[in-house]
Amino acid sequence: MLRLIGSGSYGQVWLARNVMGQFKAVKVIHRDRFEDARPYEREFEGICRFEPVSHFPSQVNISHVGRNDRDGYFYYVMELADDASCRGPKSKVQSPKSSQDGAVNAEGGAGSPKSKVQRPKSSEDGGRDEESRENSIQPESYVPRTLRSELKERGRLPFNECLDLGLALTAALSHLHNHGLVHRDVKAANVIFVGGQPKLADIGLVAAAEAECSFVGTEGYVPPEGPGGA
Repeated sequence: MLRLIGSGSYGQVWLARNVMGQFKAVKVIHRDRFEDARPYEREFEGICRFEPVSHFPSQVNISHVGRNDRDGYFYYVMELADDASCRGPKSKVQSPKSSQDGAVNAEGGAGSPKSKVQRPKSSEDGGRDEESRENSIQPESYVPRTLRSELKERGRLPFNECLDLGLALTAALSHLHNHGLVHRDVKAANVIFVGGQPKLADIGLVAAAEAECSFVGTEGYVPPEGPGGA
């Protein structure tokens, strides 16, 4: 655990480094932050439901969930957002391609004539990209790159980036809904960038789509009808 990089109503997010030197984010949720056990257990249950389906291009990947009932907390380890404090040129937001998109474009049926064909990255390419990203993270000054920080720095984003961002996030929501889950707290601060890829994060309020739920979410982002299903 290196240093605290974020905190909310119920928990804290820490910058951490594992024994292999990889940077991770660790969120710790304490029982004494809650008036009663139900919302604490709800958040834990949400993490347990989300972890098995978290390995999706535009979802934040959860690598470990732990719990310590003696000291009253649980935690989860997830991939770390890019470092906004030492970012180079603005990278274009890209939406993940579905297998159906790939099939159509490969056949030449529906792809735009101006679209650039990219070769799939090998594991060696991916390893170099990840190593480069790890080297760009400065623990002392690290600030997570989120959609909120992006908008604060750049103002309005170009149309194409907005489109790709919307496609990436709706793909993430569709993936959750297909597994019977809803997020219930979609907002700019909960969208992080990992290797330039937008990902839906802060999944503490993920719950079963059919579950009865109290009024949860963030003021200004909750639908007018209140938190609902998919």
